[in-house]
Amino acid sequence: MSNFLTISDYEPEQIQYLLDYSAELHQTAGGELTGKNIAFVFEKPSLRTKVGTEAAINHLGGNVIHIDADILLSSGKAIPFTSRESLKDAMKNVSLWCDAVFARVYSHQTLKNMAEYSSIPIINALCDKHHPMQALADLHTLQQKLGKDEELTVAFVGDANNVAFSLIEILLKFGHKVQFSGPESYGWSDDQLRYFALLAVQYKGTFTTHNDPSEAVKNANAIYTDTYISMGEEHLYDEKIKHFKPFQVNMELFSQANRNAGFMHCLPAHRGVEVTDDVIDHENSWVYQQAENRMVVSKGVFAGLLTRESKELIKNGEQKVSS
Repeated sequence: MSNFLTISDYEPEQIQYLLDYSAELHQTAGGELTGKNIAFVFEKPSLRTKVGTEAAINHLGGNVIHIDADILLSSGKAIPFTSRESLKDAMKNVSLWCDAVFARVYSHQTLKNMAEYSSIPIINALCDKHHPMQALADLHTLQQKLGKDEELTVAFVGDANNVAFSLIEILLKFGHKVQFSGPESYGWSDDQLRYFALLAVQYKGTFTTHNDPSEAVKNANAIYTDTYISMGEEHLYDEKIKHFKPFQVNMELFSQANRNAGFMHCLPAHRGVEVTDDVIDHENSWVYQQAENRMVVSKGVFAGLLTRESKELIKNGEQKVSS
């Protein structure tokens, strides 16, 4: 059994297999998930992740079962009746009925606990530290737009969050150049920076940080940003926006990248905050292709993990560097 919790669990050739398999299934899907039941457990709201993935599973003939997160993700205590049952017991039951669990949770530790108690694959639909499904869709979009064999430069301007982390991981694993710019007070930890440096050395990529976003976008093939206010951080808006205002992706900044550079955003976007309308609606904006690819890559991940002929090809690779 393989889980899909982080990008670090897979080597580049395994990731590329998933992307190629996804593209193939999107054109010739033929019931690869017939008879498979996928449990969806969402602590956080979702549009692209939930609808796109459910559509992908439906296209492949599978079934989705929605489980209330409050029922499954209990505190682990049975006394004094603060929850219905332990996560261990709940996961052992779900493993009897379902073939995989797709979970969007607040804490990455929750996913690790689910995987510990489960006998079926756990797929990360987003947590506080990682968003691997988004990273797959982003790399797929970049390859569609710019080719598989090109060495790319991608600028991420904004918050050092879960989306940025998984994106940087996957780009470095493919030997690309990542240029990051955001407020120092909301930047990467020393451990994260060391991890990126190790990935860059191991896979021959490049990672740099820049105080000035204009420096970060130089020679970029794509500029990526995300919301500054992640789910659960709404109360921090006034404080964070003061730091992030200089990092808005507007036409002045966008025009400093390569002439045909694309704009990327995982969505939902807050127009007029992290990005202006003229950028997100630009002819070189790839945000809706990214959104479509959330569905496309879900096909390869679920069919890859759950069909016998593909399991052997995407077994977890050795983690030479840990996140």
